[in-house]
Amino acid sequence: MRNKEVPLKIEVVTRDEENDFILHHPKEILAVLRDIVARQSRVALYYNEDNSMVLTLLLAADETGVWVDAAASPRDNRHIEQSRRIIFVSTHNQAKVQWVSSEVTQGLFQNMPAFFLPLPHKLLRLQRRNYYRLLSSEPDALKCHIHAHPQPARTRHAMTIMDLSIGGLALVCVEDDIRLQVGKRYTDCEIDLPGIGTIHPVIEVKSLFEVTDRDGEVKRRAGCEFRQLDGDTVMKLQRYVAQMQLQQLAQKNLGK
Repeated sequence: MRNKEVPLKIEVVTRDEENDFILHHPKEILAVLRDIVARQSRVALYYNEDNSMVLTLLLAADETGVWVDAAASPRDNRHIEQSRRIIFVSTHNQAKVQWVSSEVTQGLFQNMPAFFLPLPHKLLRLQRRNYYRLLSSEPDALKCHIHAHPQPARTRHAMTIMDLSIGGLALVCVEDDIRLQVGKRYTDCEIDLPGIGTIHPVIEVKSLFEVTDRDGEVKRRAGCEFRQLDGDTVMKLQRYVAQMQLQQLAQKNLGK
């Protein structure tokens, strides 16, 4: 049974958290990176001022540096190499791993396009336990139905929810969907929570960025916060999260 997946989002930490969770010793950093290579864990590579992202893999790591699989798109690869700051986010034993690089060079690894970067001087390894977030994947993902005024009254767009928590959600935006705008609130939304009921939250878009899958398909992700939730909506969200927690725990126990 697979463990609950950790969202590959950039983590913002306080200075105190940095002191507690930053690895500085090269041997410790190399051990974590080599384990990510061995497990073929997904890696999110953020570039273009953190506004664009591709999913990739670490190919190898040693004392000199790290080899990272190139993106499917030559355009993405050019922009990655030209970026002054690149953030990598992955996972290690259900903890989030994050590091920054400002030196990335295109090359070949085992005759395949790849990037090389020096071994990072520090690496964040963080496992938060003070919140619970549900991560959904297609085809069972929930849908958020949004009516963006002033479109026709019955025009609603069903957008896939990839990440749902008490505080908000992440949406996958495809070409035919409405063009969400950062900072804008959408008041006419509907989400059906199976076994719980329907909620009509107000959502505010906080971030938008492109994601390129391993097969080269480009999608846009929208990070949204719930606003002005009433008591009934909060209760339904809490019940749904608790219900999914119990299901996951039961499935995990069956897999032992």
